Amino acid sequence: MVVSGLEFNYPPLGIVHVTVRYNSRHISARWREGKVYLNVPYGVREEDMMKALASFVPALMEKRPKILYYDGQILEFEGLTITVKHQLHAPGQIITQAQLPHSVIEVGSNYDFNNTDVAQTISKMLCRIAQRLAPNILLPRARQLAHSVGKTPVGWTISNGHRVLGHCNSNGVIALSYVLVFLPQNLRDYVIFHELAHLSEMNHSARFHELCNQYCGGKESDLITELNKFQWPIYK
Repeated sequence: MVVSGLEFNYPPLGIVHVTVRYNSRHISARWREGKVYLNVPYGVREEDMMKALASFVPALMEKRPKILYYDGQILEFEGLTITVKHQLHAPGQIITQAQLPHSVIEVGSNYDFNNTDVAQTISKMLCRIAQRLAPNILLPRARQLAHSVGKTPVGWTISNGHRVLGHCNSNGVIALSYVLVFLPQNLRDYVIFHELAHLSEMNHSARFHELCNQYCGGKESDLITELNKFQWPIYK
């Protein structure tokens, strides 16, 4: 049987969503919004796909998102606190109030926090709050760090990407993903310093890493390891 695209339950991973990629040569898998997204080349056989998926299980289980929302939860980030709680006045709605320094997500009493769909909706609400407030949270610090290393980007922007945390283009404009809001300050700073180093070195050469490490106070390697292990509070 040739795989053409499907979604199925695969213990212990749960729901696996298969996407056929015409320009792909290899089978790959990653978590996204609480599901495993399995990318397969066009024409791959089901038996080959399942064999590959079985081989991915140990790594996927290690990286499985550990996301739990509950009534009365307080999520604390640098410069922002978000409270998640039940509300009774609109039982069929999930309402957000995005403001600094304290935002709120009010979940209608009809909703079960243990439901995966509800958890994904809460995750999206957290992202909406972060998107709205990111400029005021991230950019003052970014400008401060740029000044500390003697760099002046042409401009700063906030991007909507989840996967790419930062980007510096050839014109000297640095984009920071809004999801940096969810990182501790030292990891936010690392991403910013990484992009500032690209103002001098537009590649990832030894010179680039030497400069980035200098900006990070000699801790670039440790910060990369910490970022790779970071447990995001959203489905990412």
